[in-house]
This record gives sequence, C-alpha cells and structure tokens, in this order.
Amino acid sequence: MWVRGRTVLALAVLAAIAGGAATWGAVQAGGLTPTAIMPVTSVKGIDSPDGLRQEELDKLNKALDLIGDHYMVPADRRALIDGALQGMVESLGDPYSVYMSSEEAGKFTDTTQGAFTGIGADLKKENGMIVVDSPMKDSPAERAGLQARDVLLMVNGESLQGLSLSDAAAKIRGPKGTKAKLKVLRSGAKEPIELELVRDRIPMETVKAQLGEDGIGRLSISQFSMNTPVQVEDELKAMETKGMKALVVDLRNDPGGMTDSVEKIASLLVPAGKVIVQYEYNDGHRVQALSQAKPDQAKTYPILVLINKASASSAEILAGALRQSAGAVLVGETSFGKGTVQISYGDDLGDGSLLKLTVFKWLLPDGTWIHHQGIEPDLKVAQPDYWLAFKLPRDRVLKRDETGEDVKNLQNILEGVGFPADRKDGYFSEATEQALRSFQQQEGLTVTGTVDEKTADRLEEALYGELQKPENDKQLQAALDKARSMIGLTSAGRNFSPSVEYVGG
Repeated sequence: MWVRGRTVLALAVLAAIAGGAATWGAVQAGGLTPTAIMPVTSVKGIDSPDGLRQEELDKLNKALDLIGDHYMVPADRRALIDGALQGMVESLGDPYSVYMSSEEAGKFTDTTQGAFTGIGADLKKENGMIVVDSPMKDSPAERAGLQARDVLLMVNGESLQGLSLSDAAAKIRGPKGTKAKLKVLRSGAKEPIELELVRDRIPMETVKAQLGEDGIGRLSISQFSMNTPVQVEDELKAMETKGMKALVVDLRNDPGGMTDSVEKIASLLVPAGKVIVQYEYNDGHRVQALSQAKPDQAKTYPILVLINKASASSAEILAGALRQSAGAVLVGETSFGKGTVQISYGDDLGDGSLLKLTVFKWLLPDGTWIHHQGIEPDLKVAQPDYWLAFKLPRDRVLKRDETGEDVKNLQNILEGVGFPADRKDGYFSEATEQALRSFQQQEGLTVTGTVDEKTADRLEEALYGELQKPENDKQLQAALDKARSMIGLTSAGRNFSPSVEYVGG
C-alpha cells in the first residue's frame, strides 16, 4: 500500500523488469557461478541433446524467410529471434522461467547489484495476464497501494493484455519522476482500480535493524541480494554486543532472492550442521544445504519471524529453516508459497541475453514442499483492513450516495485515522459523510463532507502517520509480546505469564 514500508502483502526482476516471486541459485550474467552446494544435474526431457534437428531448423528458417519475403512491412530480425525464444520459454507454462534480451538482461543484472529505477514491483505472467507478486517495501508501488496478486490491465492508457512480460515491463518502466497511471483488477473488487505512481530510483538497501530498550532486536530483510548476508551479520553483531535478549526477524513483503544469500544468513542463526533447505532435482535426487555456522556461534536467544502473504521463496526458506532447525516462532499470516528455484544462464547464449529457468524444487528441512501452499505461522495475526488502503482518486470528488471500491477504501482510511463510519461496504452513507466532516473539521479543512484533492491528501498523510507507529502494527506487537514472554518480561520489564496463545510448531 502507499502508506508505509511494511504492508500485508520474488525477487526475479525488480521494478517491473520481469519475473516474479523468485528464488534463484546464481546469476551468471552478473559474474556469479552456481553455488557448490547446488550442483545442477540434468535429465533430458527432449530426445535430442544436440539442439535442433535438421527438419526443425529448416522449419524455423522457412518461417523466417516467409516473414522476410511476404510480411507487409520490414521485420526486425533480432526481434523475431528474441520472440521465438520468448515463445519457447513461455510454452513451458512456468511463470518463473523467462527469456530476456541483452538489454533486459543488463537491467536484470543491475537489480542484483545496486539500485534501479521503476515502480518497485515484482511481476509475473500468469494465464496471459501481468500479475503483481509483491510491491517492494517503501517503493512507489507500495505507497500507491499496489498489492500482491493484483492484475495490471493498463498503464498510461495503454493495454497490457496480450503483451509478453518483457514488453509489458517496458511500458511500466520509465525515468525517475515520471508518472505511471495503472488500471488494476483486484480480487474481490467489483470494478478495476486506478492508481497513479511516480517512478523513482529504488535503492537496494535490504537490511534494517533496531534494538529496543527491552533488549529485543528487530531485523528487517527486504530481499536477498548479494550483499545482504554481510549487512545482516554486521547488524546482528552490533545488537549482540549491546546485549540483545531476543530477535524478531521481519520477512514481511520480502519477495525472495538468491539462494546462496539466504543460506549464508541462515548459517548465522541456525546451529552448525543443521539442515537449512533441501533441493530436489528433476530426477528425484535431493541435496541438503547444512548450516555452516561455527560451533561458538550458537545463538542462545529466542528468535521470532514475521511473515505475511507476500513473504516468498528465499524468505520462506529462511522462515522454514529458522522454525524447523533453530526453534523459531513464526508470527503473522500464511506465506506466499513458492517452492522452486531458478538458475540464470547469462553466458551460454553468446550475445548478452539471458535465460532464467526453473531447475529444481526447494523443500523445508523436513522435506515438505510448500509450493502454492505457503508456510502457516505459529501465531496467526492479521492486520486491520485499513492496512491495505490505497490512494484516493484525484480526478473526481467522492460524495454522498456514491458506491464502489473508492468509497470502501475511503471508509477503511477513515477507520485508520480514528473516524470510523457506520459501514465499510462501499456505500457513501450519511454516517460516512459525518465521519468525513468531523475529520475535515479536526484538520482545519473546509468542511464539505466530500473528498476533494486537499481532503484526499490529508487523509492519506494522516493514515501514513498512524501506520508508521509501531504500536499500530498488530503483527509486530504480537511478535514483541511473544518475545517478551519468552524472556520473562512484560512491555514494562516485569515478569508475567504470557497471555498470547501459542499454536505449536
């Protein structure tokens, strides 16, 4: 949502480049090689290991010649070849396997190493539609209210239907400061939602940490990139030096990332020799990744992990490893459910283009495959409806007796800023108008009982302020309460008996 850096609600191609909720083992185009713990085996699924048969090659050449000789306008030969490769990969029916041209591959490599410019959303193509896997934390996409599983229909008046993922992404991307007006289809909504985003440069600052006065550390990981393990290690050492008594690892809205990154991070918290994750190849062979922690690095403090429905892939690997191999307690909502791993082949095609293929499954330490299922938390905690609020319209005024998703969104926002209406079903009732008038009066606005641009701005600012307050984050507070109970403290530092029910796991 537009209101804060951690909404309820991977990382394959960020900022609307391509991909989706993804875990990948290596990005060869970026100078990396597959991690030694994950050798890529192969069982040939096609009966010719040596490329195209002569008759297949002839068929493609004939099609290319026919297009060149007879198509009504000159065709771009390079675009035709790229299109053929894209079609080949799309025929696999796997939204996480993607072909990228050399230009797209360069952008993809940039996202794993530094920063990028865009809207800050992870996308995939599903059933021919462009679908959001997750908005990045503190991104334009999140601030505008884009949510996981939203279907993108149009950008700046141009339809995205029928386009390849790469072509759709190219329309969504743009220079910093430019606007992207999206038409979005959301599950449960009766009509499409329109959102306006301002593209920005998205820094790859993947780790934030804070140690509370009660000795409970908070470690937030937004994704697993190359330098994330070093950042995590530095923050852990700093908090441990200051006497950290318990740790809350926040993986909400973490879309995933590199497997070697998550394995290194897990090794900082999981006892030496314990299983972090298992990988299963297409021949059924399994390989275990074990914690490489040193014996003297064993953690004695309790660990809790925050997850939600946008915690995906590598984030789920870490959550599962910490629960099953380090005794951590999971708090929040059921995670996304992505149990496959991709390898990116950047040198093999010879022209700078890149082929990202799903090559194996990943399994929890106990062998469970969570694909399309997700991981259930031990403590289930949902956020209020206003946590998913999105931007109010600026091209029209909302007023009495209107109906629709914009009115429902307004009612959620009013509740979040302390002026709840009598209903939240999308009908602009008399009580909704009165709640709005009361808000306008408090804020020194012209009291009209309608939502014009100034009122919309102030409502969003007020809700943003409320959701920045940790005390309003129900999931975080539940995790902190559980942590305090585990170290024998109340919020005031006194001994107490825990009042939060623990559901095992």
